[in-house]
This record gives sequence, structure tokens and C-alpha cells, in this order.
Amino acid sequence: MRLQLSALHLARVFVRSARLKAAALAVAMLTLAPDARAEVVDVDTAHTIFYEAPTRSHMFVYTPGLDLTVKPTSWLGVTAGYAADVVSGASVAVKAGPAYQNTHPGADVITAASVHDLRQVGHGGFSLTHGNTVYSAGYSYGTEHDYRSNAFFVTAKTDALEHNTEFEIGYAKNLDTVCDRTQGPNVTPSRAFALEDSNGCFTKDNALRSRRDITVDAFQGSWTQAWTPVLVTQLTYGVQIIDGFQSDPYRSVILGEGLKAQEHHPNDRARQSVTLRANYFIRPIRGVVHASVRGYDDTWDIQSITAELEFEKYFGDALRAALRGRFYKQTGAIFYSDDYSGGDKPLGPKGQYFTGDRELSPFSSITVGVRANYTFRRKEGNLFWLVESAKAGVSADAVQFSYDQFTLGGSAIGDARAFILGLSGGLVF
Repeated sequence: MRLQLSALHLARVFVRSARLKAAALAVAMLTLAPDARAEVVDVDTAHTIFYEAPTRSHMFVYTPGLDLTVKPTSWLGVTAGYAADVVSGASVAVKAGPAYQNTHPGADVITAASVHDLRQVGHGGFSLTHGNTVYSAGYSYGTEHDYRSNAFFVTAKTDALEHNTEFEIGYAKNLDTVCDRTQGPNVTPSRAFALEDSNGCFTKDNALRSRRDITVDAFQGSWTQAWTPVLVTQLTYGVQIIDGFQSDPYRSVILGEGLKAQEHHPNDRARQSVTLRANYFIRPIRGVVHASVRGYDDTWDIQSITAELEFEKYFGDALRAALRGRFYKQTGAIFYSDDYSGGDKPLGPKGQYFTGDRELSPFSSITVGVRANYTFRRKEGNLFWLVESAKAGVSADAVQFSYDQFTLGGSAIGDARAFILGLSGGLVF
């Protein structure tokens, strides 16, 4: 149930953020790095455990991953990898508001243990280096019980001004397909039935299941600048255009007395974001301050602001430890309502679209976390004759959510928090 797992996006945010921090910090950290050596093979593995516990959902996701990078020459790099999401927990099958709960006291809007899924993604790509420019391209294919994903990307990156300035542009395209319940030819959205389960999805000649397409086009550009040997900034702009079925096929919304329908989202969505990051190396204490702020806006009238702050300390050349915090706040979608069955605005009905997704409601979150990384590298020769270096990492984060309007039958979400544990390791040959 891929579309039910939007909260898992938070765990992946930290992975992408860490990669961008590493890119932005590379110039400033030259004063700490040993002499560079050509890498031939780099093997990395990462494992993330995500647990979220609002009400009785208890969503648990285990994500293992393995990446391999081979550099047979100085101008060619080849990558391949695999990742999975092993999911179990519960989800909101029917979203009801206070008005419905008043007329149906005690109605249960949680379906216990309703989510069991396995998401698998394989990816591969290559990079070509010519002078100060690197061209990259790749492809990934993902499968779930009810989802298929084909993703392509191309990027170009170059540096200038004695490697103090770096520009990167990229384009990605997704051609995805989601399973849905077959609706009648004349069924209106307010009469559509939700998908019961994933049985029969992507099988031939199943009249009870249909396929709905989702196309995503994404563009991104970034400028990384080393202003001094200890200060690096990065400015990133991204835009994404989505076309296709964006509702959760399993979720229903109470629209009135005796009227329950599959949630109905607009088919078109465009969103954009601007992110500014800064990394400052405090030489006397061998520490780095990472700070970032991100603004977001989309055509569903959601605006958000994200602020992150992290302090990372070097203990020798091998060990790094960090403390970090993150604040996030967003407005709700223009069509979001906590109760579509009645009531006055702003909590009452809002037009032709309706949703039970709490990620489209106004909410905020606060994250605190720690991480540590250790790299072992022999000064002379290789480990075990083959291994140039070995690395290991651990991270832990706690997230507290606050929902301004979203309720389940008029009851606020309890225990709205999540915990994320990450373990990583790697070998360079």
C-alpha cells in the first residue's frame, strides 16, 4: 500500500540530506582529508527501522539496502543497488469526522493490522567524467503488491574557479502504475468504492481490478560555493509536475449519512521548493555546523517551511558524532476538511475533492536525533590485503507530530510520534 506510507518519507529525508551535506562539505573538509586514492570498488549497506504510533496504527517499516560502485577507470563509474521496504501495521480505512461520530458513537475508523507489504527497488546507473564535468544517468524499477514504478534520471555536474564553485542540474521521470478497484463506467467520485485488498492486482483478465497511471517529471538545479576554506553554501531549486491517480485507493471518506466513497484527489499537481544550506567548519574544535532552511509551495495550496540544524564533531580522523534537530510546519490542502459530512468552513466541505490523508492537513513536527560514523583506514597497505578502508555508522531520531485539524471521528490522534533507527556500513577495495 505504497500511497499509505507517506510518513515513511521522513526517514528518507535524512538519507538525501546526508548526501547533500557530504557534497557541500567536500571542499571545506580538504584540510582534514588524507591523500586521495583511486577507488576501484565501493560496497555500502544501510538498514533503517521506522516505527510510527499514532492511535493504534503501529506502522513498522524495515528498509535494507545495498549499493555497489565500481570505478574501472578515472572517467567511468558504474553503480548498482537494491533496497526494500518491509511494511506491517494498520491504516485508516475510513475517515470520519465529528458529525458522523455524533450520529454513530463508537464507530471504529481504524482497521487493525491492515497493511502488510513488500516494496522492492533495483537500480543501476553510470557516470562519465570529462575534465571538471561529470555526467550521470540511471534507472530504477520498483514493485509492490499494488504498485509498479519505472524511474529514469540524468544529471550533469561541473566545477569552476579552482574547484570552489559547483553547478549541477538534473532531470528525473517516473512512469508509475497503481492498482485500483474497477469502477462502473458511469460512477461519479462520490459513489466510487475503495479497493478492498491487493489480491488480483496486475494479473491478466481480472475484471475487478484496474490500473491507473501516474507520471512524474522532476527538475532540479543546485549551486554549491566554497566561500572560504571553512564555509560552504548550497542553493537548490526543484520543481515537480505530477499527473495521474494520486488518491489512496484503499481509503474511504464519509460524505454523509450512509454515503461512503473512495477519497478523491486532483489528478494534476505541481510543486516547487527552494533550499539553502550552509556548512561552517570550526577549526579549533574540529567541529562542523550544518544549517538549512527549505520553503515549499504547490498547486494544492500547501506551503511548508523546514529548518534543520546539526553540529558534528570530529574525534581524530576516524570518528565523527553529531546532534541534530529539525522543525517542519505546513498548511493544509485547499480541499482538505476534517469532516465532509457537515459543518461550516473552514472545517466543513470544500468543493469536489475530498481526502482522508493526514499528510494533507495542517500539521507540524519536531525531530531530534544523534548519529555517529567511524572509518578505519590503514596508513600503509590494505586491510586483509584487499580492503582499503572500512566504515560503520549508527543514527537514531525521534519525531513528534502535532495535527491542528485532523481527527478520527472527532478524536485527536494520540501518541503521534515516530522513531527511526539507522545502521550503515561499507568497504572500499
